[in-house]
Amino acid sequence: MNATLIETPNEALARLFSRISDLATLPRLAQRVLELAWDESATNEDLRKIIQQDPGLTAKILQRVNSSFYGLPHRVADLNKAIILLGFREIQAIALTVFLSRLFDHCDSHGTYRRESLWHHSVAVAAASRTIARICGLPHPDEAYVAGLLHDIGYMLLDRHLRRHFYAIIDQLTELRPTFDVEREVLTFDHAMLGAFVAERWQFPGQIVNAIGYHHQLPDHPYPHGSLIACVHLADYLCSRSGCSSLGVINVPEFSEAARRHLKLDDISMALIEAELPLALTQAGELASMERLGAA
Repeated sequence: MNATLIETPNEALARLFSRISDLATLPRLAQRVLELAWDESATNEDLRKIIQQDPGLTAKILQRVNSSFYGLPHRVADLNKAIILLGFREIQAIALTVFLSRLFDHCDSHGTYRRESLWHHSVAVAAASRTIARICGLPHPDEAYVAGLLHDIGYMLLDRHLRRHFYAIIDQLTELRPTFDVEREVLTFDHAMLGAFVAERWQFPGQIVNAIGYHHQLPDHPYPHGSLIACVHLADYLCSRSGCSSLGVINVPEFSEAARRHLKLDDISMALIEAELPLALTQAGELASMERLGAA
């Protein structure tokens, strides 16, 4: 795994993060599907064998493939055919989305926060990240989808394991102050730091760990995986500004110039992104709703 520069600021936080990562386990099948994302030798058969170990996952994928989202002319009843029709990466993205939806297995709310809205935001950022990566010429748009899908995993960890403190943060949110400032005041750390630490403990690749850890505050200097971080940073900004926010308050900082440089983003690319974003968000909303209903 690539080395990362995500660090906890002191030993006490490292112990806390370690306890949370011990409590928050990623299903082994989800881990294996993720591993295939970075295995250049992986085949359709490898993916099929993993997915078919989970009948519920198989059913959800076939349900998704046969939905109006893809508009296939004939019903698909076989997983292997689904992989051939939609492609390895698309089926893999659906599988990861289904796995993550299971973390949102109960509706919950507090103040401006709705767990379902956090889920919709996660899928929206995933879809927007893939769109941005494609338009900006990043080599692996599907990697951007995974990074976007997981970028706010820290919030779900806070919701599940530090709920009293999480609600205290929500109670103090305003549109005038970034959420990560409030988090650091209440907790001494933020959701990005926690998410990156746990992602590294789950043995995610370094580029995904860094995209989670720095998606709000991209380093200004040249940085490992900077273009992927910038992709998720811009996607998070655009989705939040469009009203699809994580915690119900639109307070994301402005899109950074450092991210613009990492993406080599010009006015034409930005115009293309803004033109394609509404459709990407509509499709993400359909996907999130379908998978969320399956998790409820």
